[in-house]
Amino acid sequence: MTNILEQGSQWLSDQIDNYAASSVLYRRGSLTVPVQAGKGRSTFELTDTSGILVEIESRDFLISAANLLLDEMPILPEVGDRIIETVGGKLHAYEVSNFGSEKSYRFCDPYGYKLRIHTRYVGVIVSL
Repeated sequence: MTNILEQGSQWLSDQIDNYAASSVLYRRGSLTVPVQAGKGRSTFELTDTSGILVEIESRDFLISAANLLLDEMPILPEVGDRIIETVGGKLHAYEVSNFGSEKSYRFCDPYGYKLRIHTRYVGVIVSL
């Protein structure tokens, strides 16, 4: 019997890629791969070293797990990886990051089709 919820998860992942995403570069070290990424944000509440509650916002990229390949091998995001986005002719870098106890990514669906990758803005870079 067909799992209609799994089919729906795959369909939704495809729709994000086709209609609500733009091309970015995923980079680990010297390896890069172009992928389609939807954009989102997450808010985290963390306590700083002084005991003050701080709210931090992450720029999230929604990327199909099947498309996240380096050297033709599937990977999962790691802290320190970068996502490069071109905006207005400039290259903007975002670094994959942990925020508090939250991992640097999570799956958007129970079947692992789409990843929500948490990043922090690094800045404009001159070249790849």
